[in-house]
Amino acid sequence: MIRAWAVIAALVVLASCAPSALVTSSNSPTPPTSTTEIPKCSSARLTFLVEQFFARYNARDLDGFLALFNWGAPAGGGGFGSYVDNPGQPQQLRDRASLSAYLRGRWAIDDRFSIADAGSYPEGLAFPNANPTVEFMRSFSGVAQSGNAKLVCNSGLLVGVVMSSTQR
Repeated sequence: MIRAWAVIAALVVLASCAPSALVTSSNSPTPPTSTTEIPKCSSARLTFLVEQFFARYNARDLDGFLALFNWGAPAGGGGFGSYVDNPGQPQQLRDRASLSAYLRGRWAIDDRFSIADAGSYPEGLAFPNANPTVEFMRSFSGVAQSGNAKLVCNSGLLVGVVMSSTQR
């Protein structure tokens, strides 16, 4: 009888050490994890887009990066208009294929960003005024630059980007 209780006690102890399937709620908000969770350009959505823009760029995640943009509507209908970048030589890209090729070229020279300052974004912004602006540091091919990026949001996705940077 003592042996049976010892076995049961051991099983209870082992069971308490096993990972639990129970998920507990947290008091801290969880950031959106996909491009479809928040359809508007809310403050949380703008923060998500800024963070994901730089994270996916630095991760060389082409599909994930391109998923941040609204390719489903023409520029005149509130869809993707342009991606402007000037890291010393201005580039203006107006379609998915040219942006993809440009990104591959930038990544080939190990272009990387770090966010220097990304402010908070007020609620209630709508296209064309939902434009988070970010100060960044950039490095590629032994060059260090600082600059700014303006990301333009419509319907929860990016429809434009304007970046410029100069050597530090």
